[in-house]
Amino acid sequence: MKNRIKFFTLLLVLLTPCTLFASNSRKSKIQNVLYWADWLKQNEYTTYADYENELNFDTIDAPVDDKYEFAQTEIYYTKKANVYCTEIYLKGIKDRMLAMLQIEGSGWFPYLKIFRFDSKKQKWTIYYSGKGPLGECGVVYPIRHPITGYTFFFEQKINYDNKRLISYDLLSLENKKWKVTESVKARYVYNLTDEQKEWISPELIEKMAAFDYSFLGYKKDHPGTIELIVNDRKIVAKLYHTSVGRMASNYDITVYSREREVFKKNEKVSEEEKVLLTLGTQWGLNIVEKDNKSYLVYIGFGAENRASIENLSLNVIDLSSLKTVHQSYANCDILFE
Repeated sequence: MKNRIKFFTLLLVLLTPCTLFASNSRKSKIQNVLYWADWLKQNEYTTYADYENELNFDTIDAPVDDKYEFAQTEIYYTKKANVYCTEIYLKGIKDRMLAMLQIEGSGWFPYLKIFRFDSKKQKWTIYYSGKGPLGECGVVYPIRHPITGYTFFFEQKINYDNKRLISYDLLSLENKKWKVTESVKARYVYNLTDEQKEWISPELIEKMAAFDYSFLGYKKDHPGTIELIVNDRKIVAKLYHTSVGRMASNYDITVYSREREVFKKNEKVSEEEKVLLTLGTQWGLNIVEKDNKSYLVYIGFGAENRASIENLSLNVIDLSSLKTVHQSYANCDILFE
């Protein structure tokens, strides 16, 4: 059984396929890296299901804790989280080797294990083990070089906070240590209409993507609670963390009427604040003053992709009437440099 490699919607339409062998120019290096990104889209990897009979709890020579995912109680989850299990060929090693990548948790964390076959023991040993949350490995895909026959790796470097692509890297694994041989950085370019630019800017979207709310007066990024007072309204946004891994994800936004004093039966009494509007979890928010009115501007999930801020909806609410005065969608291009 084969499984098309999962690029988590981050591999968008790439540049025109280009030459395999790059010159020393930066442009050629970018084209070379993008060639392999496109190559991965067109090819398939074998999965753990293809190797289950020979790579399992009984055939792996390792402590129980190091092969726990191969226990019968865990096999179902192991297969579900598996991205690939495939043969690799490292320079200086003649034994058979298998690389196996798992993507787990709400943080989409990668876990990579490379197995080496011991012909004397007729057992698999764990040659390398890397955990994404500890920075030991990234989302890497092995590729066999068409000339040397050795395996190099393509890494899709991701920001685990917002699931945005940071870069594409070509790596080698030498003496169990990663070495970057080529890298191209990703830059997000939002295609905003003139009307959308009246409410938000690409620069502001970038700050929201980084959980940077200095534009609202918060000095530290990832503020746990954002509280804004606008006339008789109070807007409270609480940072939402995923249940698994406690990853910062987005903001849960609620609009309240402020506590105030009113006259009832010729007596001044305090009227408690109450919830007027619940917006749920959104990517980010801001207050815009326009034509002597205050508006709550927030960006939310896009029409196509609910996993990343690269595809978003733009929403504007008149805080006096609580009516939506603008709602649209915006996409972006990813440029590599």
